[in-house]
Amino acid sequence: MTLRDGFTVKVQRQGEKKPHVEDMSIPSFSGSRQKVVHRTRLIDRDNDHYFERVTDHETGEVIHENKEKLSEHQGHGSARPKPKHK
Repeated sequence: MTLRDGFTVKVQRQGEKKPHVEDMSIPSFSGSRQKVVHRTRLIDRDNDHYFERVTDHETGEVIHENKEKLSEHQGHGSARPKPKHK
């Protein structure tokens, strides 16, 4: 058995709805690869920064890396367009 750990941190100012910094580094299951990978993500709203890296635990291979302005990071997660029902 292999154990993997991670962390998630959210820094929020009093009276604000969204945290201004979100940082996480966690194991995550990849459906396309059918195994656990390591996901690292940093969202910095103050500095308009988004960074994400997904690596293979076993080989260290970088599977995916995305570094861009947060304002340009559209169409993902809750910003994804909803499917139209007939």
